[in-house]
Amino acid sequence: MIYHLSTNSLIHVLTALAALFTIALLWKFRKSTEVKFLIYLEFFISVWAITYAIEFSKPDLSSKIFWSKLSYLGIAFIPVCYFLFTTAYSQRKEFITSKNVTLLFVVPILTIILIFTNEMHHLMWPLVVLDPAKNIAHYSHGYGFWLFYIYTETLLLIGLYNLIHSIYHFPAYYKKQIGTLLVASLIPIVGNLMYITNINPFPGFDWTPVSFVLTGLIIALGIVRFQMFNIVPLARTKLFEMMNDGVLFVNNDGFIEDCNSSVFGIFNWQKKSIIQESFYTIFGQYKKLIDGLLKNKASIQLEINHDSYKNYYQVKFSPIYHENKLSGHILIFHDITSIINADEELKKTNRKLVSEIEKREKLIEDLDAFAHTVAHDLRNSLSSIFSASEIMEEIIKLNDKNLLCELSNLINHSANKSIQITHELLLLATTDKTEVERKPLDMAAIFEEAKQQLADLIKNSNAEIKEPDHWPASLGYAPWIEEVWSNYISNAIKYGGTPPKIEVGADILHNGKVSFWVKDNGKGLSKEEQGRLFKKFVRLHPQKADGYGLGLSIVKKIIEKLEGKVGVENNTDGNGSKFYFVLPSTYNKEVFNIEKLHKSSRFIAN
Repeated sequence: MIYHLSTNSLIHVLTALAALFTIALLWKFRKSTEVKFLIYLEFFISVWAITYAIEFSKPDLSSKIFWSKLSYLGIAFIPVCYFLFTTAYSQRKEFITSKNVTLLFVVPILTIILIFTNEMHHLMWPLVVLDPAKNIAHYSHGYGFWLFYIYTETLLLIGLYNLIHSIYHFPAYYKKQIGTLLVASLIPIVGNLMYITNINPFPGFDWTPVSFVLTGLIIALGIVRFQMFNIVPLARTKLFEMMNDGVLFVNNDGFIEDCNSSVFGIFNWQKKSIIQESFYTIFGQYKKLIDGLLKNKASIQLEINHDSYKNYYQVKFSPIYHENKLSGHILIFHDITSIINADEELKKTNRKLVSEIEKREKLIEDLDAFAHTVAHDLRNSLSSIFSASEIMEEIIKLNDKNLLCELSNLINHSANKSIQITHELLLLATTDKTEVERKPLDMAAIFEEAKQQLADLIKNSNAEIKEPDHWPASLGYAPWIEEVWSNYISNAIKYGGTPPKIEVGADILHNGKVSFWVKDNGKGLSKEEQGRLFKKFVRLHPQKADGYGLGLSIVKKIIEKLEGKVGVENNTDGNGSKFYFVLPSTYNKEVFNIEKLHKSSRFIAN
């Protein structure tokens, strides 16, 4: 009898020490929720084992019943702690709330109350019999006990389900951990069944606390062998899920093992399941991404287009090795959209700066040309006015009216020329910076105004101008278009034949725009001369007409500002030139009212 007593007590003392040893191993991981519940589990096992050890050391029945009641201070809470441990480990922590934990402890607390008041109702132990030979108390079980037993087994089975569920939802890395926990979890269930069913080599001896300690020791072995809880799912959640970068794990078979929520945000997926799906199917539209994985590239730049925007990511491919074998790849998606956009803005700013520098250099060239041409003409005009004004006093004294009239005409001509030069320089300088609204043009009225400006020139040169009966509608800015017509007509008169014969008209182009033109009867222009036109301060025949080379450059700048273009070509009959400018039309590109055009108007391709 003494042998059985010392053996049973010693077993449970060792069981309690093993439970405390397990707690010591787990203590440094106590901040993890699942480990915290595992520590509670081992603590209550140690309470159970210590009270059992004392019970087996007592020879009388009343003492044994007292210590057996105290053992329920550990027994009652073990299934709850095990259930909470597996729930936390399987990352179903939304269930672990204060309210739910409180409800879980209702049955254990009621069980303890029933145990300590058993003599009043015998719901837990209807009968307790002492075996003096083995110093073991045999307990018969009442309804209260079986209610607690069913509750305990239910929580243990749910805990097992939590672990089995985790096998299919956790990456392969955690499967050995979960397998270890499953084996450890089955041991106390078997031990408890041995006690309840009396299929026991030592009748009356409860193997359950010993089984739970074995569970703790196996988990402790897992800590040493697999570094369990160094990278537990909790840490994975905190690090993996809270990362701004998208992280994706693809195994060697090309299936997605795991990913964080950032991946769903990157690809704008809503409620899409990709775990255990083929990587090549899920990302089939991203050929560059698949190519990067297949060819073991270190990184790629991936552009992802959404409905209203697009983002850029640097994707890094990192091989993962387990026990010196390649187990898969981790893909990390780092957002570089801001860097790409900043680079584009920098390039845009650089292009703008280069453009501004080119404009400044062109301006310097223009100023140099101005110094050699316009300034010379302007100085001559002003000098004429100044000289004429000096000798006018002498002429007045001589009372020579004819000479005075000549000087007056000279001053008037020089002043008009100076005014025209400054007007065109001002128009040239301000066209780029002036914002105007394009409106439908009354081209007949605009052309009439331009002719009025040139009335004296037209009259003195006996110029003939042929106009269309109707003008096609177009968009532009009337004051500027009047300036364009004025330049084109004056050039046709100055450089045309004698007398000048001029024809003006318009064609609707194939793209729906309108080409307005002026034909003269001059000798025409060579290709070289055509290429030199529309540049500032260029005069092809200074001996034929006085000028300063600003007119056509102003025309070009005006028309381009109005989103059109200018050009020149020789007439089809070989006599004279045809100057034109193109403006946007108010017509639909596919429907044109041809009847409104002059009978000579025609469609030409642009």
